[in-house]
Amino acid sequence: MSDFDEYDVEFDKLKDLERTDIARVASFNKLEDRSRKKKLRILPMIASSVVVSVVALFLVLTLFEYVPNLGSGKSIIDDQTELEIPIVEVTANMFTVEYGIDNMDRGNHDYETTGTDKRIVIDLGVSNFKRGDIVYFKMPVYSNENSGLNLKEHQLSRIVGLPGEKIEIKKGQVFINNQKLEAFYSIPTVRGMAMEEYFEKVSSQNTMMNEEDFQENMESILVPEGSVFVLGDQWWRSVDSRHFGPISLSDVEGKVLGYDR
Repeated sequence: MSDFDEYDVEFDKLKDLERTDIARVASFNKLEDRSRKKKLRILPMIASSVVVSVVALFLVLTLFEYVPNLGSGKSIIDDQTELEIPIVEVTANMFTVEYGIDNMDRGNHDYETTGTDKRIVIDLGVSNFKRGDIVYFKMPVYSNENSGLNLKEHQLSRIVGLPGEKIEIKKGQVFINNQKLEAFYSIPTVRGMAMEEYFEKVSSQNTMMNEEDFQENMESILVPEGSVFVLGDQWWRSVDSRHFGPISLSDVEGKVLGYDR
């Protein structure tokens, strides 16, 4: 091989290296161009996702602002209201009444004071009523075409539904805004006994009650502002908001505190 031939071989090697470098640069440029285009396509998608998320969050916050007490499926638990009736001292802004209706009976003739030495103490100064409170109120005009129904001018019942809440009864269970109310007054009882206990202790031959009496249903009722939904503790002996709807707080004359000394 001559010197010229060796030179040609070396020159060809250099050209091969140069072509390889050019190919590498071209390949890198293609990859960089693809990456740039991909980023340009992704950015609008990210922006759209952000916009959708912000709009969705705004709608959720707006919904909870204008639709309060939305049911979440969880229970509403009242473990604060006492079952026992306290003995209180009558002071200023209170008065006492005799009460002869058994709609609040939970097994001990609760709040039924006619013929006893007890009287019911009512506080006139309460305005911030809460669920579970017993109120003394003026009966609204009501008639179920029962000529034997002798309703008194005033009655006791327990506050179950507050302003803005939807109250429903399904198979003898109170629901508030689609949430189950768990309280001793949220189901029908007879002298304080729920259905299972009642039929265990009372023979079917000695009672007019049947299971249907414990499975009452009531369609959803919205409690207006300035009103409350009330129930007697002994449903089957009570005429209450199931019959005449929510009562106005203007008809509530006071909160029941207990028995006088």
